[in-house]
Amino acid sequence: MPTSPNNSPSEKNFTKRRTVEQGLQLADAAHAAVWRLYCEVFRLWRSCSGKKCRRHRRCLRAPAGCLMRGLRSVPEQRRLTAANEVIAGGPRRIAPATHLEWVVRREPLPALTSWRAGSGDAIRPREAGEDKRVA
Repeated sequence: MPTSPNNSPSEKNFTKRRTVEQGLQLADAAHAAVWRLYCEVFRLWRSCSGKKCRRHRRCLRAPAGCLMRGLRSVPEQRRLTAANEVIAGGPRRIAPATHLEWVVRREPLPALTSWRAGSGDAIRPREAGEDKRVA
């Protein structure tokens, strides 16, 4: 295939990579998917107030809230065994959609519950002129 005369062979195209915002969206989506898997493994849909969740027998609302509310009633031993079930894809054996989801499934549950979905505060690039000190 002929090359363009304007481009030198040593010039690299680095625009293929995603931006920070796109990376955070991917991370938020991966965490939400894993939270849903934990909700399914713990069967939190049984005590959910949403009719859709009970009808479909899985979490269809905000998975972070459901997981945080229901985690108090789950024994510690069940939490440890649930990690292996989540890695396997939950009761429906769903394969991870992205590599990031594959990685997030292997995170320990305490690290997973401390992620803040959709906030963008977890990793935020510093604006020009912004003070480095925390106010």
